[in-house]
Amino acid sequence: MINYDMHIHTEYCGHAPGMTVPVILERADELGLETICITDHIFVEEDLELIDKIRDEVERTTSDCTVLVGAEVDVDPDHFDGTLITDRISQLDYVLASLHYVPGVGEFAETPDDNPLEPEVLLERWRTTLLGLAADKHVHAIGHPGRMIGSSLDLDSHYEDILAIFEEVAPVSAKNNTAWELNELTAYRLSDYYRQQWYRIFEIGHAAGVKLIYGSDAHAPEDIGYYEEIKALLAKLPEDALARPTDLLKVPS
Repeated sequence: MINYDMHIHTEYCGHAPGMTVPVILERADELGLETICITDHIFVEEDLELIDKIRDEVERTTSDCTVLVGAEVDVDPDHFDGTLITDRISQLDYVLASLHYVPGVGEFAETPDDNPLEPEVLLERWRTTLLGLAADKHVHAIGHPGRMIGSSLDLDSHYEDILAIFEEVAPVSAKNNTAWELNELTAYRLSDYYRQQWYRIFEIGHAAGVKLIYGSDAHAPEDIGYYEEIKALLAKLPEDALARPTDLLKVPS
C-alpha cells in the first residue's frame, strides 16, 4: 500500500468539481493515508492567491493525516531553461514543477499533429527545460515527467531519444534531490504498448539515484490515493524504488 499522495487538486483549479478541502481530507482519512499534499495549478502568478485560501481551509478542517499545501507550478512557456512561471514559491510546502505546454509555443499538444515544432527542436527545448528543473534547488519534484513530450511526438520514432535525454537529466536530479513523479494519470494518455514501456524512464532515474515519488493527480475524490497503473509500473522496478515524502522534505508530525 502507498500511504501518501503528493498530487491532489481542489475545485479552485476549475476542472475538479466537488474537490473541496473538507472532502479531500475526509477521503484521505477514509483511506488511512498518512500524508497528502494539495497541489493546485499555478499557471500564472495570480494563481498564488489561492494558496493562502487553501491553507486557511486546511487549518480549519480536522484530519488524522499530515496535510501539506504545495502547488503544481508550471514552466514559463517563453523559456527553455526550466524557469518557472513565478519565483514566489517560498510559502509552498512542496513545489511540483510541471511542463504542460509545448515550450515556446504555449499550446497543449494532445497528439503529435498538434505539435507545430520539428521533433529535433522540441526535443532540444524539452531537454534544456528538464535540465533546468532538475538543477533548481527550490523544486522538490518534476511532475509527470515525459507526459508532454510523449503526447507531442511519435513515440515509435522518438522514444529512445526521450530515454537518452532522461539519462542526461538523471544525475542532475539525483545530485539536487529533485524527485521524478510517478503520476497515475499519465498512463491513460499512452498506448497499451508504451504503458508497458514507461517504467524504463523511472528505471533510468532509480539507477542514477533519483527519488521516485507518487502522486495520483486526483481531480475527483475517488481518485485520491489511486495507483493501479503505478502499481504495475513499480512491479518492474526494484523493491526499494518508491520514495517517501520525508525523503524530499521535512514533513511535520
